[in-house]
Amino acid sequence: MVMRVAVPVLPCRDVQAARSYFTDVLGFDTIFTWETPPSYAAVIRDTAEFHLYAESSVGPARVTVIVDDVDSCHDELRARGADIVEPLADRPYGMRDFNVRTPDGHLLIFSQPLTEYG
Repeated sequence: MVMRVAVPVLPCRDVQAARSYFTDVLGFDTIFTWETPPSYAAVIRDTAEFHLYAESSVGPARVTVIVDDVDSCHDELRARGADIVEPLADRPYGMRDFNVRTPDGHLLIFSQPLTEYG
């Protein structure tokens, strides 16, 4: 058995607004939406996939997205207007990363290892 991918499912006060943030600001594509207005949606960019669902009370989640060029990712998302709340930097835990906050308060940590995984 091989586990291939884990898909975070994030609670959102407004699924349409959250989906729009992921597509318009973070550059994701919509896979599908369910119901009108949407109570559930899925977005994808490359192999990073998120599902978004309607929930009236939202507690923030933290999700790390490993990228192959964190500097260009940072530059692109900053130019698109992402809410960068932790600047791009080399971290003592061996990663170069930055944090983006979504409208629902979730933190997306875009990260690249400083050395190859061993």
